[in-house]
Amino acid sequence: MTVVFDAEPLLAFSFDEPGAGEVERWLDRVYDGDLDGYVSTINLAEFRYIAARKTSVDKADAHIQDLQNMGATEYNIDALWEGASKFKAAYSLAIGDAYAVAAAKELDNDDERNVTLLVGADDDYDALADTEGFDHLIERFRNEAA
Repeated sequence: MTVVFDAEPLLAFSFDEPGAGEVERWLDRVYDGDLDGYVSTINLAEFRYIAARKTSVDKADAHIQDLQNMGATEYNIDALWEGASKFKAAYSLAIGDAYAVAAAKELDNDDERNVTLLVGADDDYDALADTEGFDHLIERFRNEAA
């Protein structure tokens, strides 16, 4: 089983926002080896700039190191640009969200449906939630923005 983290759940966890406990349960499963955990490079960049604005670059980097120590692995986006652009064009997603979806779809390359894309209240994902082939991917850790 695999979980792909959007930036929002990782920010909620790192800054103890609503839903942080639910994200922590996912991260604990990654840390325990029950799940493989990934965050795309662009979502990591999104996490870093938002965390740096909230605190500082050094503290943002410390949060990233903590997440990596828990097992959240950077998912390189170099090969995802075509898929991300396809999702952005079709669903008007933010670019970071398009890359998160592209990473999840690339990892979900068999019929076992064993990949979850953990997202927050971001309404960009609403169109995908009811689309065949995506309905099993999207899971929200909260339904309202922090």
